[in-house]
Amino acid sequence: MPLIYNIHLKHGIVLAPMSGYTDWPMRLLCRRYGAELAYTEMISAEGLVMSTKNTLRLLKHPDEDRPLVAQIFTSSPMYGALAAKIIEDQGFEGIDINMGCPVRKVVKKGAGVALMRDPQKALEIVESVISKIRLPVSVKIRAGWDAGSINAPEIAEMLCSSGINTIIVHPRTRTEMYRPGIRWELIGEIKKRVSIPVIASGDIHSQSDVGRIKRLGAEGVMLGRATIGRPWIFMEIMGGNPPGPLEKRDVMLEHLDTLCTTYGERKGVLRMRKYISAYVKGLDGASAFRCKVNSILSAGQLRDHIHQFFNG
Repeated sequence: MPLIYNIHLKHGIVLAPMSGYTDWPMRLLCRRYGAELAYTEMISAEGLVMSTKNTLRLLKHPDEDRPLVAQIFTSSPMYGALAAKIIEDQGFEGIDINMGCPVRKVVKKGAGVALMRDPQKALEIVESVISKIRLPVSVKIRAGWDAGSINAPEIAEMLCSSGINTIIVHPRTRTEMYRPGIRWELIGEIKKRVSIPVIASGDIHSQSDVGRIKRLGAEGVMLGRATIGRPWIFMEIMGGNPPGPLEKRDVMLEHLDTLCTTYGERKGVLRMRKYISAYVKGLDGASAFRCKVNSILSAGQLRDHIHQFFNG
């Protein structure tokens, strides 16, 4: 396994950055079950340079939340470089530049996947970041903007020549968003063009998914939405058995407590409610449980409902 961000990863199975979800409480749970590497939630380079409160919060993490890569988005080479320097000074293992986010408010700023329509600007941002820091730099891309402009192999080859350490590929276009169907053949095409590690992202749920992607040549796989309410998926993918109901209960309670400690009770409960549906998916009584807890703002009440749900 080649070094990814100068780190030796045994399995190459990493946790994706997901805005609103992969804060440090979730990252620590995923690490416990086998995530070898994690990323911050996506950070605005401009917000970081301007030291906005919400942006600075995204960089905070405990010592045990390592190795950790900070992901930024920007349409500005200058702000990208300034943000990268701030991140380097805080001891992260690497920096990822997001050129794959399809969300409208990011794309409207000329950032995220919008940069795949402007390869020259994408290259300028990467070169500006690399020139200012010594940390390894990666870039996350999509297949292209739409079905008529699939340019991931060309973009990957161009960025590889700029000196990036790793390329992360989500083989859907911006217009496809997260719809079913994914262009896995692009992983093989990109591997033929680059000499750096490739991490594949998108719709990875099982050992067989990982095996298929590794056979295409990818050195790593990035798990995203499948980890929400299922941090043990890393263990399952590596051949372990899923946890029983009581372990799931204990993980939910721990997650709730950590969120409340981190954000305060009200915000912690609100944040936890985003994970609840995924945690109980497929379990008897899940629908009724979700209805009961959907308006709860008290951590004590939510704990009681979790105990009742699992203990009967």
